[in-house]
Amino acid sequence: MTYHENARTTKIQRKMIKESKEPYRVLAKQMGVSKTTIAKWKSRENMNDLSSKPKNIQKALPDTVEPLLDFLRRDWMLDMNTIWFALKSTLFPQITKSAVYRQLVRQGINNIKELRPGKDKTFGKFEACNPGFIHIDVFYLPKINNIKLYVFIAIDRATRMLTLRAYPDREAQSAVDFLKHCKNFYPFKITKILTDNGGEFTNKSYKKNSSVKRPRVHLFQKACEDSNIYHALTKACHPWTNGLAERTVGSIKNETIYRFHFESVDQMISALYGFERFFNCHRPYKAMGCKTPEELCNNWRSKEPNIFNKEPVYCSTTL
Repeated sequence: MTYHENARTTKIQRKMIKESKEPYRVLAKQMGVSKTTIAKWKSRENMNDLSSKPKNIQKALPDTVEPLLDFLRRDWMLDMNTIWFALKSTLFPQITKSAVYRQLVRQGINNIKELRPGKDKTFGKFEACNPGFIHIDVFYLPKINNIKLYVFIAIDRATRMLTLRAYPDREAQSAVDFLKHCKNFYPFKITKILTDNGGEFTNKSYKKNSSVKRPRVHLFQKACEDSNIYHALTKACHPWTNGLAERTVGSIKNETIYRFHFESVDQMISALYGFERFFNCHRPYKAMGCKTPEELCNNWRSKEPNIFNKEPVYCSTTL
């Protein structure tokens, strides 16, 4: 039995009150309650607490509107602001957004994400592999003094070892230069690279009828072939395929450009490279047994020394 938070009597005491022949004032003194409480349980057949919910709930919207809200939400997938504006401008000019939200909650359709198709789709984990499978992504930095920069990031799937570098553009030549940086940075041979379909990585982003001239073989693709690296691309409109890089970009932004105010571009880039060192040497990775990338790399070095071409010494990226 669940008691009301202010209940002064238990179910056994209420039953004793119900069956007792003593006067109300005597029972009230014995139980330490008022005579009103004694009278209440004398007349009550059920010894459970009643709900405090009001018998009549005043709603801003009549029940006849429920099918309309259900249709707008489930079939048209309209957001709450759009539904509120539609009702306010037509049937209920006095309606408030909070009233619309309460009605959506009553009908169980307040969370629009749960109503979207494919919400039950589950995403599998990354396949385990040896060091050398690199996820690469790129993001832009906020302008400072009208200077715009892009940051290429790479993270190894097995060791979670991260490196990044800033460039003035996101062209193919910058991607090729970043690939050279990755080959020098990682202590093991890179065997596979996964990127999205951006123009800096592949020709797939160019339209067939585009006036932009494109080389027959993309520079980044050619650089991968020359280094005997397999270059894989994500499926279009499936960013979670490269989710490791996408999530890492979010962590970098949250810990740097979203967290601090920078006075200059050099100050911002220094913070990014500082985060790289922190990420590799001091930040435990929960999904990898709460070990740092440095510890993971050393573990792999002891297990598979043949895949390493140099000692895993963590040199930091510089300006």
